[in-house]
Amino acid sequence: MIERDELLRRALVLSVLSIVINGIAGGTAVVIGLTSGSLSLLGFGFDATIDSAASAALVWRFSIEAREPHRAERVERIAERIVGVVLLVLAAYLALSATRALASGSHPEATVVGIALLVFSMVALPPLALAKYRLAARLGSGALRADSILTGIAALLALISLVGLGLSVALGLTWADAVGALIVAAILVPEGWGALGAARGTRPNGRL
Repeated sequence: MIERDELLRRALVLSVLSIVINGIAGGTAVVIGLTSGSLSLLGFGFDATIDSAASAALVWRFSIEAREPHRAERVERIAERIVGVVLLVLAAYLALSATRALASGSHPEATVVGIALLVFSMVALPPLALAKYRLAARLGSGALRADSILTGIAALLALISLVGLGLSVALGLTWADAVGALIVAAILVPEGWGALGAARGTRPNGRL
């Protein structure tokens, strides 16, 4: 059986990798989303950037446990609370922005760089999300599980953004981008509440 110290080391590696990938992809996507008007691309960028910040919190959480195991439960709950709040804030942002986009009839513009970034994210992020999810189960970490959801949502937003751009350009369905963002917001809400519930002790810690 793999010792917990080794699992913690893996968690730190995945968290650092997540910081790098999501930090670069997220920052780039936000800039492109603001200039192109793509709501889901902008949502992807914010999600990836937030995921990078959440992963930084997890680096702190797992580093603390590696040095001071007796503090593991306390820092786990703090990390769960951080990630839970992040999920709910992102859901609110996407819902509000999508509603505004539907009301104004705005639609995104396709860019070569944006499409390339989305394709890269669809390839790179799902394996990372799955690896974090599986490791969360072995560690019993609800915080890492919630962070894996953030990474998975970023990949889903990348897919939705590509589909939305395709439908908008090919079929003139300008509402597809905003509707996709609303769907993702609906997925994020229960995940955010679940993470906060775990932090309060109302859900079994690390339940998957």
